[in-house]
Amino acid sequence: MSKIKLNQLEMLIAVVENNGFSAAAAVLGCTQSRISHAIAELEQHLNTRLLHRSRTGCVPTPACTRILQDAQKVMQLLASIEQVAAEMPQIAGRLRVACFRSATAYILPPCLEALAKSWPDIHLDIDDSATEYHHIDEAVASGRADIGVTINGHLPDMHSVPYVSDPYVLMIPRSFRLKHPFSWQQLETLPFIQPSVNTLTTVIERCREMGLRNEATHKLASDSGIVGLVNQGIGFSIMPWLSVLPVPENIRIQELPQPLRRHSYIITRAENRHDRLISTLINFLRDKSLIRTTSVWRSGMMALDY
Repeated sequence: MSKIKLNQLEMLIAVVENNGFSAAAAVLGCTQSRISHAIAELEQHLNTRLLHRSRTGCVPTPACTRILQDAQKVMQLLASIEQVAAEMPQIAGRLRVACFRSATAYILPPCLEALAKSWPDIHLDIDDSATEYHHIDEAVASGRADIGVTINGHLPDMHSVPYVSDPYVLMIPRSFRLKHPFSWQQLETLPFIQPSVNTLTTVIERCREMGLRNEATHKLASDSGIVGLVNQGIGFSIMPWLSVLPVPENIRIQELPQPLRRHSYIITRAENRHDRLISTLINFLRDKSLIRTTSVWRSGMMALDY
């Protein structure tokens, strides 16, 4: 089914205002035959006569007079839309983001994709090589990064906003027989592979308060290294759930007896909190509708903290 075209309305207005096809063609910079064809198509679509043609010019019909009022409003609205777009300041620049690996892999992708579509002139450099969260904090504090995704939300001279959280879980070799209900005593014969990340010290201490008695047999800083050892059946470990993904087939995930969560924040230097480029990126990273499209959200592994 055909629709009214903007150029048909534009040509109709030009013909009436200039009292003829010849003058309208000169104003619009096109041929008379093109205008005549467009008006004929419009009349056919509306099933009504719009112009009375004569040697002295064109006279609008009563129907045309009424239609012209709305047509002029449409063209004015179109001009207003174009003006607003022209006056909107364009955002462009390069931002550096420091974050932990699982954020890059499982949280940020849909947000960054939407940002690229809306603001293609914003370019990002993402560094997820940090093995300790304080490396992220230091990168932002020193200016090596503009934004950080970290677990430290109360840093001096920093502006931070709550982000997302995921639970700490036990990784146990699937070959290890685990009875229900779970108790820490069941793991006393299994070597404990302890993450050497400083910020996990508090989590390990809480687990010891719950009943963990195993001393660390191995200490590793690398998430993938720890996952690899557990997958080989060498021992068990405690890590944030997102850091375990993708879960290898030889690993069983067990919830802690008392839930503990890793809460993350988005940080930037306090003096940059109102920077339009930075605030635009933060708004995209915290867009709930985008975060809810991630597999980790749909599976219940992750929660919003705001």
